[in-house]
Amino acid sequence: MDNTFDLHDGHWRVLVAPSLGGSLLSCEYDGEPVLQPTVQPERVGLPFLRCCHFPLIPYSNRIRNGMFRFRDVRIRLPENVAGSPHAIHGHGWRATWQLTGRDRTSCALWFRHDAASDWPWPYEGRQTLAIIGDELWITLAIENKGSRAMPCGLGFHPFLPASPGTRLQMQSMRVWDGAADVFPSQLVAVPADLDFRGGPRVADRQGTDHCFDGWQGCATVSDEQGPRRVVLGGCSATHSVIVYIPESADYFCVEPVTHTVNAMNLPDAAESGLWTLEPQETRQISMSIRCDVTGRGLPPRLQRTSSPNP
Repeated sequence: MDNTFDLHDGHWRVLVAPSLGGSLLSCEYDGEPVLQPTVQPERVGLPFLRCCHFPLIPYSNRIRNGMFRFRDVRIRLPENVAGSPHAIHGHGWRATWQLTGRDRTSCALWFRHDAASDWPWPYEGRQTLAIIGDELWITLAIENKGSRAMPCGLGFHPFLPASPGTRLQMQSMRVWDGAADVFPSQLVAVPADLDFRGGPRVADRQGTDHCFDGWQGCATVSDEQGPRRVVLGGCSATHSVIVYIPESADYFCVEPVTHTVNAMNLPDAAESGLWTLEPQETRQISMSIRCDVTGRGLPPRLQRTSSPNP
């Protein structure tokens, strides 16, 4: 495939596709998948995409009916996924990213979105990926290149392998009521069937599609059939996480994000995590994925807001 390349060391092999939304087509550690390549929904006007991660920029998840208002600007976003009336996942996963730097274990990507009628705020997006020991670090940044403040948010969308013995362990303070596709309206206490503190089987939680608030910044994925654990970490800016476990699928998602679903249409968008980015201001987030085959235990919540620079 054109315009793809590997990042690799003695353990990791990560296939990066800048022209396909800055996504990862595969991600393996010692030849075993860490992330699960998955067929994506049909992107209107764009080629077929099968990937295991893509960036969420300049917003995360769904905007109801593709409509919102920011200050004196009313926005109507076009349909970007076939069959859905909602704007989904932003621009980044549909963009062609440019490679700005690369070596064997790291790379830097960039794209620019010019002002348009459906998003009148020009901005630049930047990604860095770096393999450092047992960890893969991904950083995502956005810079407002316009003369007006813009609404925005960021997130990561990794797809994780799911088998009958896969377990997910994480902790959060609250959860938004209702599944993400019905556009939640308030935070509630985490009910028993959405509590992942004990590390339940993913197969027993099929149908989960919820945004959790105040998570501890760490999710551990293990499998009853093997000793390896994958520890996914978010930075302090990703105070929300979306857990998506579809029915009868070979994958599930744990998505560190900065704001809740449809935050721009909630009564207090800022309280729901949506950023207001001033002209020339830059903000960024980071995610680490660690393969743990020695049982070192859970790390503390990540305090860094970016990965080491490649």
